[in-house]
Amino acid sequence: MITSARAPSRLHPAIVVALIGLCIALIIWLVSHAVPLKLAGQAYLIIIILLAFRYWPPMIRWVVSMPVPHRVVFGVLIGSMVLGHYTLNGRTYFPYVAWEIFPFAHENDPVTCREFIATTESGNKVRLLVEQLFPSIVQINPLDGYSPEITERLARALAKVYNAHHAGDPVRQVDLFVMAVQLHPPASESRAQPSCELLKHYDISSGR
Repeated sequence: MITSARAPSRLHPAIVVALIGLCIALIIWLVSHAVPLKLAGQAYLIIIILLAFRYWPPMIRWVVSMPVPHRVVFGVLIGSMVLGHYTLNGRTYFPYVAWEIFPFAHENDPVTCREFIATTESGNKVRLLVEQLFPSIVQINPLDGYSPEITERLARALAKVYNAHHAGDPVRQVDLFVMAVQLHPPASESRAQPSCELLKHYDISSGR
């Protein structure tokens, strides 16, 4: 009786990717004492994404169907994003910057932040927020990291944009406050209301 030769068994690509991922995870764990886990974990995720281009059939078909010039541009963009992820100077390499959201927790107590509080011609108090007046800016460094000159320029720029939309009641002065909230106040005190301290006053009406 003649039987057909049995085709050699092959591992499913997903299993191959999982095995490679586990090996990489083991290597990262072994070198975690020399490489910070933050960087090692990011490298691990990037490698998993790159493996998809090699072993995931839908991704392979998508890349193969692209014209060669499109593949080159796509590869340059992906490479720039990966390299930018490990840059420390985001302003220099923008938009190829680190992908981090709330990367660390502040341990300071009280927690402080600086805010611009404007006074309009009618006496109303309004907060001048960068993300509201400049919607295209999704993230800005804390104000305490700027020099006094840059802080004043930012205050005047915010007031100028606000006045452009509120000509009937424009801003006449901007005050820079530092807000402080105690994370662990005494039992007899409440942390519901932050304390405020005036740091700087900017006279918008006079142009000084």
